[in-house]
This record gives sequence, structure tokens and C-alpha cells, in this order.
Amino acid sequence: MAIATTLAACGGSSLAEDPGKVLQEAKLPPAGPNASTLTATFTPMADAGDGGGATTTQDDGPLGQLGGLLGGQITLESTTQGDAATGVTVDAKITAGPIELPLTARANKDNAWVQLNGEWYEFGSPLGIDFGSVGGLLGELPVLIRDPKATAVEDVDGIACDRISGTIDPEASATDALGTQLENLPLDLSALAAGKAEVSVWVGQEDHVIRRIQINTAGSGDTPAVGGLLVDLTVVPAEAVEVTAPADAKPISDLLGSLLGGGAGGLGDLGDLLGGGLGGLDLGELGGALTGASA
Repeated sequence: MAIATTLAACGGSSLAEDPGKVLQEAKLPPAGPNASTLTATFTPMADAGDGGGATTTQDDGPLGQLGGLLGGQITLESTTQGDAATGVTVDAKITAGPIELPLTARANKDNAWVQLNGEWYEFGSPLGIDFGSVGGLLGELPVLIRDPKATAVEDVDGIACDRISGTIDPEASATDALGTQLENLPLDLSALAAGKAEVSVWVGQEDHVIRRIQINTAGSGDTPAVGGLLVDLTVVPAEAVEVTAPADAKPISDLLGSLLGGGAGGLGDLGDLLGGGLGGLDLGELGGALTGASA
């Protein structure tokens, strides 16, 4: 009661009395243009082949070929705006050790383009990401989040939200879906199976719309432990954007040939990673799962 009184005095609102009800009433952002901000941070294990076991030396496992370059923290930061029907813009950056790789992408219902090292490449068709896939995950919030607690009342882009926190239930079907999306990454997913992965959602107090979700599979705070993954996604209303084809775009095969051929356009070992060094990771499916709400 003291905490709730303090919050009410400072922020004009108190903690939710029934966090389970907040989760039951929570819903996805409405269809139409939105803006999203995504940050994903992880420190790879040297050997992910044992299903999420102990870390080994850099000479073993899928990261061994990278010569230790990517043995530290890797961060993906991206912002999107628009909707899948009329157009989406994406600006992203991958940071891995001394390497910073900026990426820009544009997509509409007919085609998609990505810019790398100042060159535009054309996919020749829409991305084909299932933007609704995240709906299945968030639609199971009442059963996905175990022992939910109202931990704060916080603003997300000026929208007052209840922050509900708990752990991810290892028995939920959405947990299996998340594990499938991440299984080819060099991550320790034992926290998911053990029910120790942490999750928080921010739900609008008035409209009950989910505005932010954060998942941490290991560690605490802003720096996950080795093998751990921290994902933070925010989605808010935004203006629509119109996407047109960039001039002089090259076929995407030119980019893939460079990456898979080892040259990687000056990207070095990071090209090997993006080109399949992680054992067949489907980047399209992973992107759909993490950023689907932006559609």
C-alpha cells in the first residue's frame, strides 16, 4: 500500500490490483501504421551444439571459425515505421566487437530492398515475413507469464502503462515456438526450459494495448550473461510511409554471392556469420517473431 500510495502521489496512478486481469485484457496494437524500436543483445556461447550447455573454448562450435572476433556481446538495434500494406522503412545496426554494420531496408506489398555499404539490393518480391506470428505469442500472455506481478506504472511514448512482470512458463506452447525461433543461435536456452527466463509487458491503462515487451533469458539488468538473450520491443502509433523503389538497385543474389563467397564486401568474419555460420538460422522467421507487431 505504501508503494502504491507513493506512485499515486508521484505519477497520478497506482499499481494494477489484478495483474492477471491486465494480461487477459491485453491486446495487440491495432492494424495500421506503427513505429517500433527493437534492441536484441546477446553474448554468444563458443559451443551451442550441446543444446544450451557449458561454454567451451573459441576453437569449438559454430563460432570457432570466427577466430574469437564475435566472442563478445552482439547487439542488434532497429527502428521501423509504417505498415505491411502500404510500406515499411527499417533502419538497423549490428554491433559485434569492433564491427558496426548499418543496414537500411524498405518494403511494400510488392517488393523489398536492403542497403548495405551504400548499395541497394532488390529482393524481387515481398519479404514474406509472417507479421501475425508475434500475435500467437502475445495472445497467450495469461498462460505464458507465470506468477505475474504489477511492478510499475510507466509511460511508453506518453501512454501510461501497467508494467506486468514474471517468468516465462516452460509449459506454454508459445515457449516452444520461441525456442524454435532461437534454437540455431549460439544461446543458452536452459532458462526457458527451467522457467527462469524473465518477461515484462507494458499494457496501456486506458486502451489495454501492449506497447512494450522485454524478454531476458539469462542474467539481469541490461547485460545478459554469456549465452543469454535480452530482447526489448516497443510499438507505438505512427504516420504511414510510402515506399518507392530505390534507383539502380542490384539483385539480392549479388549480395548473397559476396557473403557466401567469403569476401563479404569487406565484412570479414561477420559475413561468414550472416551467410550461414549459425547453422541455418532463418533470419526471416526470427525477424517476423520479434517485429511482427509493427505491422
